[in-house]
Amino acid sequence: MLRLVVPEGLGYTSGGTVYNTHVADALRGLGVTVEVVGVPGAWPVGTAADRRRLRVALDLPDAAVLDVADAPVLDVVDDADRRTHEGGAARNSAMAPASGPASPAARRAVLVDALLVLGAPEELHAAAQAAASSGAALGILVHMSLADAPGLSAEEAARSAALECEALAAAHTVLVPSDFAARRLAERYGTSARVARPGVVRVPAAPGSLAEGRAPHLLCLAALLPGKGQLRLVRALGELREMPWTLTLAGHDAADPAYAHAVAVEAARLGIADRVLIPGELRGPALETEWSRTDLTVLASVSETFGLAVAESIARGVPAMVGAGTGAAEALSLSLSGGLGPAGAVVGNPGPGTDPLTAELGRWLADLTVRARWRAAARAARPLLPGWESTALGVARALGVGAPRP
Repeated sequence: MLRLVVPEGLGYTSGGTVYNTHVADALRGLGVTVEVVGVPGAWPVGTAADRRRLRVALDLPDAAVLDVADAPVLDVVDDADRRTHEGGAARNSAMAPASGPASPAARRAVLVDALLVLGAPEELHAAAQAAASSGAALGILVHMSLADAPGLSAEEAARSAALECEALAAAHTVLVPSDFAARRLAERYGTSARVARPGVVRVPAAPGSLAEGRAPHLLCLAALLPGKGQLRLVRALGELREMPWTLTLAGHDAADPAYAHAVAVEAARLGIADRVLIPGELRGPALETEWSRTDLTVLASVSETFGLAVAESIARGVPAMVGAGTGAAEALSLSLSGGLGPAGAVVGNPGPGTDPLTAELGRWLADLTVRARWRAAARAARPLLPGWESTALGVARALGVGAPRP
């Protein structure tokens, strides 16, 4: 049995909430009993009341489950592994689950979204001790490191890193969505993390706009936040205003209203507002309609642990352009499985002279051969991408729950 503890009431869809939803469903498909518990609050640190709700939610499944009144159970959520440093190794060993006769199918575990606990190490340490005493496992699922959040001062980043280090040392198992994220945690904290890379849902290939004789259409699928790079993308396309293209910036636009407003103002200043659509977050049929007309996905983030939108793009046969030095480059590398090279490009950070993003977008817009090659690579890779069952198997094995098929 697995209790998955997740943030509730974020108000928008993120890669993390999508991941959580699909993993819970896929684990159930493997025969694992999954209880999803949502914890509302002002995370990642939360108020005193928020942290009381978190302490209740972190109880083991056999410990007063009926007391979880403030942390509602949700049917669907709307996305040798030890520390290598001496102190972390000692703490991890001390809190490891007690050995016992329970089979994997009967073993219990708690997996908590790191957004809830990386700022609450005391609660996590208490939960780890309780889990260890009963032979259960406690895991943290790190979708994003708090220290990588954009806009932090040096002091804030250092404080976040200290909290993270303490919280990660408490967990029996740390799960991340990419090799990139695992390396970052190892380099920063000496944490040994297990990778459970996101899967994709099998969907039809997107025809795109070019196939219907329209201007090439670009999509950035991300919340409008400074770290996601929409302002950079708008400025890059402003330099290419003489070329035909259209752009949709689809994502939650209320988390940082000032930034979302700045993006719209910049598009107007550059004279391209009529070609840049900012519809807010798209879901369901509206999102699928947007995908169907997309020819290129662009994710110019400065920090990504994986870049689920990139994998979803390749799953539709749509190439992608991503920022260097992020986990999105790992997501793009999945397209190599098709044997036709990468379905897109990794672009460097801005520097003196022309922004590399401007140059790469200009090349794609101008060169029919490049467009055809990238699209062919995406089409070849799409049937070979792993599904969410593969992710669920990785999670189940890491936590020792269920009886996953080989």
